Amino acid sequence: MMRIALGIAGLGMFVLVLLAFFWVPPAKGFQDPGSARIILFHVPAAMISVFCFLAGGFFGWRYLRHRQLLDDARAVAANEVGMLFAILTTLTGMVFASQQWGKPWHWDPRQTTILILLLIYAAYFALRAALEDDRQRALLSAGYTVFAALTVPLLVFVLPRLPAIAERSLHPSNVLARKEGLDWFYRSGVYLGFLTYGALSLVLYRLRITLAQLEGQIHELADRVKHEHRHRVGWHLHLSAVASRTDQEAGE
Repeated sequence: MMRIALGIAGLGMFVLVLLAFFWVPPAKGFQDPGSARIILFHVPAAMISVFCFLAGGFFGWRYLRHRQLLDDARAVAANEVGMLFAILTTLTGMVFASQQWGKPWHWDPRQTTILILLLIYAAYFALRAALEDDRQRALLSAGYTVFAALTVPLLVFVLPRLPAIAERSLHPSNVLARKEGLDWFYRSGVYLGFLTYGALSLVLYRLRITLAQLEGQIHELADRVKHEHRHRVGWHLHLSAVASRTDQEAGE
């Protein structure tokens, strides 16, 4: 599965770059028609970040119900990938704004809401960094990420579309929902971007989970060595092969 996702991500990104530079035409009605091609990278990144943040909230909710540290690791992985794509969304949006509106940052409503979202999740990671106890960190950050996930639809889909706010926005709106919003060239490129970024986010998520599981094994084995415990302690992330070998060697 990982190899398939990695192959899709690599091939998709290669094709997406080719489409952006050699196939998708300049967009009419823009001050800089050529720079409109950046939406092939900008829009998919925004949607993937939303999906990842919502997934992080879901796994945080699961942790609150079941108290399984694997769910905490899943929430962290999803939020980290979401943060990465949210930053990519912000940077590509700034490039677009610089070319179309003269400078990279205008405090446009959508720029402002994505900044608020980044600050909310920066606080999530700061909270985790401030706590040393595994269980306490998992419990508090799970509650926080559930709250943070609830703000995502509000900041991304609701507030920027309120009439009083939308009329002051320079940002194109509902380009995917309206048939006339994107022609066939751009729409196919954006859909390829969804597939590419979706596969890439899956690869990054799985790699982060694997890293968390290895960290759990290290903590568990270190605790055994320190306290001479031969029973399972600490993290329970369903990767006990190393620990099992240690027990067998100790028994021999």
